[in-house]
Amino acid sequence: MRRFLMTMTTVVVLLAGVIAADAAKITDQFTVRFRENTLVVCSTQMEEARIYSLNGKMLQKEVGQYAEFELEPGTYRLYAKVGDRMERRRIELR
Repeated sequence: MRRFLMTMTTVVVLLAGVIAADAAKITDQFTVRFRENTLVVCSTQMEEARIYSLNGKMLQKEVGQYAEFELEPGTYRLYAKVGDRMERRRIELR
């Protein structure tokens, strides 16, 4: 029984390491920056990016690896398809 528990613990630790490394790799390639009132989103694996108002209305959609969104002060939701994942960010411009 003890050997089984040690084996299962080892498997769980190895899987957690692989998942963490995979998540870090994707996050490193996805950047969100501000330039004055412009939100700049880019990633080598990004297929599309969309910006929504807080009440759920889609304001703009950009296709490709680079997207720019002109924003006014307020709170927005950013959704970007990066590889096989959907990245979500809450954007607040003051």
